[in-house]
Amino acid sequence: MHRHTFLDYTLIVVLVIIGFITVYPFWNVLMISLNNPVDTLQGGITLWPHKFTTDNYVFFFARPDLVDAFIISVSRTVLGTCASVLFCSAYAYGLSKSWLLGRKFFTIMLLFTMYFSGGLIPTFLLILNIGLYQNFLVYIMLGLINSYYAIIMMSYFRTLPAELEESVRIDGGNDIMIFFRIIFPISMPVIASIALFNAVGQWNAWFDTMIYGGRKLMTLQMKLVEIIRDANQARELMSSGSPIASALANLGYKPNVESVKATAMMITAIPIVLIYPFLQKYFVKGIMIGSLKG
Repeated sequence: MHRHTFLDYTLIVVLVIIGFITVYPFWNVLMISLNNPVDTLQGGITLWPHKFTTDNYVFFFARPDLVDAFIISVSRTVLGTCASVLFCSAYAYGLSKSWLLGRKFFTIMLLFTMYFSGGLIPTFLLILNIGLYQNFLVYIMLGLINSYYAIIMMSYFRTLPAELEESVRIDGGNDIMIFFRIIFPISMPVIASIALFNAVGQWNAWFDTMIYGGRKLMTLQMKLVEIIRDANQARELMSSGSPIASALANLGYKPNVESVKATAMMITAIPIVLIYPFLQKYFVKGIMIGSLKG
């Protein structure tokens, strides 16, 4: 039986302290979002809300434009992630084959885009000329191929035994059948990892909204940036004329910047926090296989 030493207990204490430092900021923001905004101005929010309320969340979704922004963020996350995983995996699967015609050229092109880009202004002019400015597809098409993700997938595909594909070819299967029926299902660890990367990136994206989306395709994250940037945003939201906002005002609800920011942060963070536990086992396994065995 292993006896715990002084070093073991020291490590446990250090890990507990690090865990608390890591979790506490998130927990504190959650408590502020669940606390009465008037009471929040008095400070002192630590581990529990002084006056529990969900009015901050009700108020946040009172405006139709905020609800629309939330829907746009969810849509681009789901569609963008699915499209990017499909295109990256297909591209990587092709590059993993030594017999692919022009494989060296496509590999160099993939690596080149990791270090060089056309620049912000040329990219904006391109988006404008091809009709993607203030078009929802701009959120999808700009992230179809990610060089880093494709390299991870390519490294993983190279580790798969060739006998799997040969058995399907003997039965008359083609490359498309092999990819979707054999390669894709058994590559779920690395695919789930890349999907998580993509989902987090799509969900947290706001800069492309500012450049290409404008007010027409405002995402929830861009709304958050506006709230942080404008200290008077809370008062502007309250005077929006929404029936829910008016009802809350009649009940004495008085939002402040800190409460609005905390609530917005939680709404943007909670979906990813809820999804991550279901993908964690794939996340660790996929990255290890895709990097070490490559």
